[in-house]
Amino acid sequence: MQTLLSHFFRRALLVCMAAGLFGPLAAQQNQVQQRSNTIFAYPKFQKAKVLQPFGRYVTADANILLKNAALCYMDGDTVMQANVANILGVEFNDSVRYRKVEGVAMGRVIAEKNWRSLVVVTTIDMDKYREETVGGDNLPFFEMSDLNLFLEIDGDSREEAKGYPLEERYYFLIDGVAVRATEKNIKKYVKPEMKTAFKNLMHDKFWSWNDAKSLAALLAYI
Repeated sequence: MQTLLSHFFRRALLVCMAAGLFGPLAAQQNQVQQRSNTIFAYPKFQKAKVLQPFGRYVTADANILLKNAALCYMDGDTVMQANVANILGVEFNDSVRYRKVEGVAMGRVIAEKNWRSLVVVTTIDMDKYREETVGGDNLPFFEMSDLNLFLEIDGDSREEAKGYPLEERYYFLIDGVAVRATEKNIKKYVKPEMKTAFKNLMHDKFWSWNDAKSLAALLAYI
């Protein structure tokens, strides 16, 4: 009996040690693959405020194209990609806000603190999409030549019917500048009094550059 109990406790200890070693790592790496059943952020175009400099705005039936996170709007029955040269962002339903990040891309605001913002740019993961659809025959496609877009739209015809795979890129908006969320980019913006805390945070195995909650915590450091 004593031998059996000893064997049991040894196995239990090994299991606990394995959970302690690999549990946090799995929590960071087990990122759920986000997917969309449409090529736009919203199933239908919605009334939105298109924000311009000096507090000005115009309203439009708008949406965000997931190919490149571009702002699109309806011009009659035609979908148009907006010229964002004089556009700061867009607001849907006075609650969901996007800000221009890079080129034509719009990033959704997910956290704010001290006039700093954390935004996420969501686009279709084209590499993964091609991997999943290569070799498909007679598939229905959606084409918008003006937007350089060519995508399958009948998700039910695909073998897995899981929708379009998405990828996310995080940015901090600091003094009007979009800064990609990486350690190399962000550490130069860390407050002097927070540099030690930031260094310690970088060694925290529960913290991740791919996690929105982790990144939101950085707003107190910059």
